[in-house]
Amino acid sequence: HPAPTMLQNYLAYIVRHRSWVIVVTLLVSAFWATRIGHLQVVVDTSQNLPQDHPYVSATKEIEQLFGGRNLVVIGVESVSGDIYQPEMLARVMRITDGVLQIPGVIRSNVISVSARKAKDIKGTGDGMLIRPLLETIPRTADDLARLKRAIADNPIYIDSIVSKDGRMALVIADFTLGPDLPGYRAIKDRVEAVIDRERDPSVNMYLGGISINLAWLEIYSQRMAYYFFVSLAVIMGVLYLSFRSIQGMAIPIVTALLSVVWGLGVMGLLEVPMDAFNVTTPILIMAVAAGHSVQILKRYYEEFARLGDSSAAVVASLTKIGPVMLTAGSIATVSFLTLMVFPTATIRIFGLFTATGILAAMILELTFIPAIRSALPPPSRFEAEREGTRGYVDRLTDTLADLVTAGRWRQLTSAGVVLLLVLLMGIQRLEVDNSIKGSFAEDSLVRLDDNALNAAMGGSNTLYLLVEGPAPDAIKNPAVLKAMEAVQRYLETRHELVGKTQSVVDFLQKMNRALHEDDPAYDRLPEDRDLIAQSLLLYSMSGDPGDLDSYVDYEYR
Repeated sequence: HPAPTMLQNYLAYIVRHRSWVIVVTLLVSAFWATRIGHLQVVVDTSQNLPQDHPYVSATKEIEQLFGGRNLVVIGVESVSGDIYQPEMLARVMRITDGVLQIPGVIRSNVISVSARKAKDIKGTGDGMLIRPLLETIPRTADDLARLKRAIADNPIYIDSIVSKDGRMALVIADFTLGPDLPGYRAIKDRVEAVIDRERDPSVNMYLGGISINLAWLEIYSQRMAYYFFVSLAVIMGVLYLSFRSIQGMAIPIVTALLSVVWGLGVMGLLEVPMDAFNVTTPILIMAVAAGHSVQILKRYYEEFARLGDSSAAVVASLTKIGPVMLTAGSIATVSFLTLMVFPTATIRIFGLFTATGILAAMILELTFIPAIRSALPPPSRFEAEREGTRGYVDRLTDTLADLVTAGRWRQLTSAGVVLLLVLLMGIQRLEVDNSIKGSFAEDSLVRLDDNALNAAMGGSNTLYLLVEGPAPDAIKNPAVLKAMEAVQRYLETRHELVGKTQSVVDFLQKMNRALHEDDPAYDRLPEDRDLIAQSLLLYSMSGDPGDLDSYVDYEYR
């Protein structure tokens, strides 16, 4: 009988004071459980990006100047005919007015055929006439034809708020998150409440935009609580089939659940938000903790069968398997902590969260498991015999062992190499993709609505290009405007994925034509800086001050 090791002395101490260990563990777990209420699931796609990247910096500046971060796109499609019908236009107007009443909406960024910022720019003998496209619902055929002609004469609105074939009209809105709209699901619910009042068999309604995509991501993320309990039920079933006892099932499950509580509690204490890509981490922690507990418990049953004493079996089993569990757990913890060096917040949170849960599992494995196992009644003779019965898993591993010991290692190695080659070929088919819409099933409502919007209009994915001058009025420089126009034409003609481009250039071209009595020869940018400034001044006097806020800032910089 060799002298007891330090680990044996420690485990013997835990077994002697098991009541205190169990009480302290439950008290600590209760404390961490109270911190879970501070956790929040925050869907913020910017956290998936390196914050110091130039594209991210430009995006933040664009959002600060122009908004556009939380867009919602509402598609109104006529089932029969086009949208140039009194009832269809009235429906678009009611939806636009309803969206404008939602708290948190950026009113200057709401655009539709009935929005005040959607203007018809026409030339007259005295200069330029600017009026809203749709002030009142047209009732006569002449009025409807006049509206249709006004939209055709202002091509910036074609495929942006009215489809080229006239069957669909859009209402586009932008929102600011705050007390009234704490998340994207709140935006979706408010907008749906507006459009649900307008649904009937004569119209198809579609809902899209980044806010709707993120709202669905938020909804599915919150459903992870249900999937957690589904996973829990699966693990409980596997444990019971393996140990054929309530104790054999309960101890790993309780340990796993406590590990999750500790991990979530630490996150709540640190006020670190969870995101849509980390809500599955509790299932990972539970699986790892349960897997380690199973190994400890299996060794306990073996030692109990050999020694016949529960406390001695606890000490003997953990003495032999404890160093292995510590090594494996430490490697896993440190490995996940290395993710803290990633530049994206979502990966850092995943690494921290998972490492915390695995560390908690290690602590519980060396404290709570030996204490609770020794406190519980030892397995009955029937339970021990049933646990020792060899099942299909044992027979499978015995078969593999027999193949190896029978000299079949060459065949096994050859089969492994073939399998490895096949899997290496599969790696070639992997794709790196960060599409939010790609996270949803093809037959999901969010994908179906997006497909309809993308097919009918200029596109449902928006790319912003920021042009910034060194001083105020820099955008009024003809050279700058011509360069912007060249970029637009290049994108439209050279890139088949680009369905529509818009900028202040489109408005200036229309203004220049209107100031020359709608002569098509002047459907181009003004050549003179003063004429550009004059055109913009006349527009601001005739239109509304915020009509161009989505395209250029107040200082024209």
